[in-house]
Amino acid sequence: MPHTSASRTVAALFGAAALATLTTVTAPSAVAAVAPPSGTSWDHVYSGAGVKVYVKERGDIVSVCDTSANGHAAWVTVTDMDANLAGYKLTARGGKGSCASHLASEGYRYNMIEYDRIGLNFEGGANNGSYFVSFVNDH
Repeated sequence: MPHTSASRTVAALFGAAALATLTTVTAPSAVAAVAPPSGTSWDHVYSGAGVKVYVKERGDIVSVCDTSANGHAAWVTVTDMDANLAGYKLTARGGKGSCASHLASEGYRYNMIEYDRIGLNFEGGANNGSYFVSFVNDH
């Protein structure tokens, strides 16, 4: 069957629809911004290669964001240094632009003890915890 102008138009429209569908599937979502959930001010913000960590002491919110397309997930471990309690590890698994958060209302494990020194070990590349900071949870 010879190609007509109408069949070429249909093929072009089909290709455009397929491309639009592909674009929709691969486009980043609004949730995947390189910033943690909005609507709060952060008491502490720490950065390293491929990683950014945000802490809000009131409500014990900890967020980690992946800031580099380097093939490695960004992560942070949260530890209560005064009570010698291993808290938890939080990982932003969605690649560059993804963030993950935990907050005290999710349960005891995420509730940082008031006035204790909290340690954050974090990484955004292939190393095993390149960065370490601590703060007193006094808010």
